[in-house]
Amino acid sequence: MLLQLVADGGCKDDNGAGRRLRLEGDPESGQPLSLGLDMRQFYWTLAGEGRSEYCDRKSEFIGFARPIKTGSEADDFVAEVRREYADARHHVYAWRVGGDETLQKYSDDGEPRGTGGMPVLDILLQQKIDDAAIVVVRYFGGILLGTGGLVKAYSTAAAEAVKAAVPCLMVAQRLYKITVGYGVAEKLRYQLAEHDFYQTEPDYAEIVSWQAGAVAEREEQLMKAINDVTSGGAAVEFQGVAYRRRGSLPTTSI
Repeated sequence: MLLQLVADGGCKDDNGAGRRLRLEGDPESGQPLSLGLDMRQFYWTLAGEGRSEYCDRKSEFIGFARPIKTGSEADDFVAEVRREYADARHHVYAWRVGGDETLQKYSDDGEPRGTGGMPVLDILLQQKIDDAAIVVVRYFGGILLGTGGLVKAYSTAAAEAVKAAVPCLMVAQRLYKITVGYGVAEKLRYQLAEHDFYQTEPDYAEIVSWQAGAVAEREEQLMKAINDVTSGGAAVEFQGVAYRRRGSLPTTSI
């Protein structure tokens, strides 16, 4: 079935019905990645907010990028920028929300078709960034830029805003609650740290408990490390999955 992107409408199939786009592609290698109905194992997003400025023939373009989680959150971001820059001629935007299926939306906001929203969306697509929104406002300088000039201006402002927001890789961690006695707790925590497994701070009560996590391909290695140190004496309970920015604490739980 043929799918085509639709401005201000996500996507439609060849019968005009709304559909969602499947998420495909390894964010590091670019190779196809099939996740079926499972959650994403990793994805690129933005670490924070970013802002940029670009000028061409007296027209000023100001770009804003922000991480978002839902379409409604993205729409709120667009509305916020519209309010703050109500005197701007155009408020061009694009956003993508990933997951088992991907939603995306863009708008030229009065610019010639294909010169604003799609070039901004292309920045997210080219960098394989999900859960992010970009808005580029334009103050018209009185000189027409032409199709090529507009595409370059909106692309540049969007790309620089994304760069300022700092793209980051989020990796899914399978989290487990570990409960052991005091006699083995510190040895186990040391061994898990040596193997670079994620760990929270321990809760010292009558016994010691904390969370440890691993990416899916290292889950068996985590279990083996726990069993080897405790001789099978640890209580291990699956807690769920959380996204962890590579090299930082988990930021989004599921």
